[in-house]
Amino acid sequence: MLQKLENHIHQNLSFLKDKKLLLAVSGGIDSMVLVDLFHKLKYDVAVAHCNFQLREQESDDDEEFVKSQILELSSRAQSRENKLNIPLFIQKFDTKKFAEQKKLSIQVVARNLRYDWFYTLLVNQNFDFIITAHHLDDSIETFLINFTRGTGLEGLTGIPIQNDKIIRPLLAFSRDEIVAYAKQNDIKWREDSSNSTDKYWRNKLRQIGRAH
Repeated sequence: MLQKLENHIHQNLSFLKDKKLLLAVSGGIDSMVLVDLFHKLKYDVAVAHCNFQLREQESDDDEEFVKSQILELSSRAQSRENKLNIPLFIQKFDTKKFAEQKKLSIQVVARNLRYDWFYTLLVNQNFDFIITAHHLDDSIETFLINFTRGTGLEGLTGIPIQNDKIIRPLLAFSRDEIVAYAKQNDIKWREDSSNSTDKYWRNKLRQIGRAH
């Protein structure tokens, strides 16, 4: 997977070379694999983690997990050959309160808060691009959601590999590939309990797909 990503970036995202990149990391398997891959490829990266405080102690545990894993990764890299320290940025949001004030859904508010903060970091810290861990399965799910909602032809698309300063290099990989890589490389991750609920339509589609 490492070689495949390197080839994918060389062929389709060559402009990332020598750029300063901000990795969006939740602590889940996708984003932890993203960090490992870009670190091994020796890109100039920093990590941004959002604590939306939606799952009480679990959200705080996710934050502490990301802190510990990035610290460990940076510590292992402190050698003469590889001095790749990874800066870490963490932001807490009172998401529920903000949603009530704006009269918007939690999902919409969380997305807005996340990307507003990422772009603020991009400007203030002179990053060139924001890198997210969206993968092929996410793109397929987005297409299916748009289809079931009766979206017109223009809306029948998945997730783009680039949207302004946001880059999604893992769209070339399936979730199965990501899981296999994580297990083969002993990568630790956190499971988000909200992913197992059928409260959200995306989760319903995901559970149906995995059942088959």
